Order: sequence, then structure tokens, then C-alpha cells
Amino acid sequence: MELGYLTHVGGLGSPRDAYRDTIALAVEAERAGFGSFWVAQHHNSEAQGFLPSPFVLLGAVAQATGRIRLGTAVVAAGLEDSRRIAEDAAVLDALSGERLELGVGAGSDPAATALFGRDHEHRHADCAEVVDELREILGGCTLVPDAPGLLDRMWWATGSTRGVDAATERGMGVISGRPQGAAPDLERYWARTAAAPRVALSRLIRAGEPAAEVAARLRADPAVTWASTLLVQTQPTRTDLAGHRSALRTGAEALALFTAASAAGGTGRVAGGRGRAAGWVA
Repeated sequence: MELGYLTHVGGLGSPRDAYRDTIALAVEAERAGFGSFWVAQHHNSEAQGFLPSPFVLLGAVAQATGRIRLGTAVVAAGLEDSRRIAEDAAVLDALSGERLELGVGAGSDPAATALFGRDHEHRHADCAEVVDELREILGGCTLVPDAPGLLDRMWWATGSTRGVDAATERGMGVISGRPQGAAPDLERYWARTAAAPRVALSRLIRAGEPAAEVAARLRADPAVTWASTLLVQTQPTRTDLAGHRSALRTGAEALALFTAASAAGGTGRVAGGRGRAAGWVA
């Protein structure tokens, strides 16, 4: 299973400090062998994170790194213009050498929805409309620069059956952070998706938590069977760079323990649906 790191770009200092530390963290994640590095978008919410413009910050990260893939987790699509997303994503993809993983979702913050003058109850329909427009633009001939392959690197972040079904219909990857009950939806996604299945499972590492405890939670988590990528993140959101560094180390150690224990027990998992390995086979 591939390992990725997700940050909400918070911190104990200023937004400028958080942006600087996020770039440094991405460099360290790349050096540690992480496959992907993801940032979350937040509007007017210092408690949750300092980053309303993920493409801008990832552009800086792209210049400081050379291999690690760069993800948005996520852009609240229903609050954005589809062509603006497409153009910003295309520029970032060109700058990074086609390393962008474009995660979108409906957004969960009513206050952010209100800032944009939208109805929070309509966020799922608004998101689906923008995503469909975005996919049409990315697959068309009017985008400058063009973004070859980006359609195949789109993800839908969701905690609901409705969202998983939306990703399934469009052949998009799924980002799931639901702590319980996700496995049946992910199993159905693997069986029915219109493209090669991709599942990024987001899981928390608590401050100071031993790697062995994280590995034990993974072994007990039925959704792991369907994951191709494990996205680790730490709480609280306003964590300093040292806390993120600790979470990086713990995540890598936990995945190693998890894989070793699974191999020793002869319990390598193969996802159902299409008979493809869900990230690892012992």
C-alpha cells in the first residue's frame, strides 16, 4: 500500500509560517519515501487551517520537490468556477511535471458555503455539476495549458454512500476518511467503477501515539482491504513542524509493522470486485 501524508496547513504561528513549514514538510516526506503529499483547503477558518488556495501553495511545493505526487484534499468544487479550477490545476500539473492528484469534494463547512453566497443544503448537487463541467474542460481542446492524463488523476473525497456512487459513475478515485462503515461502499466501488479502482484511505495519527498502536488499528480496520493508498494525518490541526515530522515517522513505521504482521500471519488481502490487489498482497 502506498503511503501519503495529508496536512490541513495549520500551525502555531502565522499563515506565512504554516506555508513555509508545509513546503519543508513536503521535502521531508519525499526524502522519507512517501508517494504523495496532500493539502486541505479551508476558507476563513484559522482553527481548521490557513489555506484557501491549494494550487498556489502546491506550486511552491512543486519547485522544492522532484518526485512526490502533489494532491488537493480537497477543493470544495461547488464553491468554485469549473474553468478556474481547470486552468489552475493545468498550470500546476505543468509546473510539477504531471504530478498533480486533483481531489475535489462537496465541502462540509456551512460557514464557508455562506461566504460564497451558496446554499449549504445544495452542496452535493453543486459539486456534481462543477465536477462534470471540470471533467469536460479537462478532456476537451480549449484548455491552455493542456493537462494530459489529469482526468485519470481525479479523486472524489466523500464520507457518504452518495459520494462514493458519484465517483463510481465517473471512474474517479475515492478519498475516504470515514472512521467506520466505509468498507461496504468501497467494496461496491471496486466492483462497479468505470475505471481502475483507486482508494485513498485517510487515517489519523494522534500526537505522541506509538506506531504499534496505529498498526493495530489498521489491522482491525475493514476499509484497509480496499485501500490503494494510506493517507496519514495528525491532530490537532494547529500542529507545529516538529509534530508533523513525528507523524511522518510514525506513519512510515506503522505501515511497515502492519505489512510485516500481515505477511507473517499469511493474511495478505486481495480486494474483490475485479480481483486486483488492494495495495498489498502478503
